[in-house]
Amino acid sequence: MKEIVRNLSVNSHDIAVALHDAGNKSIVIFCHGFRGTNVGPNCFFVRTARKLADQSVSSLRFDQYGSGNSEGDFFDSSFKDWVATTREIVRHYLKQRYKVSLLGQSMGGSAVITVASEITDLSSIVAWAPDLNIEEFIPPKNGVVEENGQIVQARFWQEAHDAKIAEKLPLVKTRAYIVQCASDEYVDKRNRDAISKNAQPHHRVEIFENYSHSGWTFEQSEEVISKSVDFLAECFLD
Repeated sequence: MKEIVRNLSVNSHDIAVALHDAGNKSIVIFCHGFRGTNVGPNCFFVRTARKLADQSVSSLRFDQYGSGNSEGDFFDSSFKDWVATTREIVRHYLKQRYKVSLLGQSMGGSAVITVASEITDLSSIVAWAPDLNIEEFIPPKNGVVEENGQIVQARFWQEAHDAKIAEKLPLVKTRAYIVQCASDEYVDKRNRDAISKNAQPHHRVEIFENYSHSGWTFEQSEEVISKSVDFLAECFLD
């Protein structure tokens, strides 16, 4: 397996990517979460990519604009831009006749659902602890949101709420595997219930008891990663 780290021009941005090339035409595109990077929380994405390579499945991990090693300031992050960047990467590989699947974590999972509602010829999607943002968003007076030492314009969250992600889920025609965490400190029960309510018969929703949003133990992460890899590999065979 070849692992290539480089920058690509995507959606008018200089984006840092890591490509695991398994030498075939099946690829999983990873979408990290808010304040995340392309390695995923606790390097879960890297471990998943390597397990996919063992199944002869290629993958692409990338940093959104302003995140990780990509250009830009995190302060200028935009959920709409996240969706547009992900969509452009998907279309790039579809045009090259790849079978394409998406895997996203947290707000990356939300972006994955949004993109999949628009592009119907994906092989499958996986979303780990996606947040549908169904509650009303009240922006702070200064227009800035701070979380764990990082600041972003409030528009990121306004755009995520305005995207009406819960309404996008029924429009996802491809197979989906959605991981929900019963002890999620960010995605509350209302948002988790909205996923179960809007999921379709071809969407598999699994609730993991005693799992936090992303601070999983090694054993917990192994279970989610293994199930996700098996699901993605199976969908590529269909």
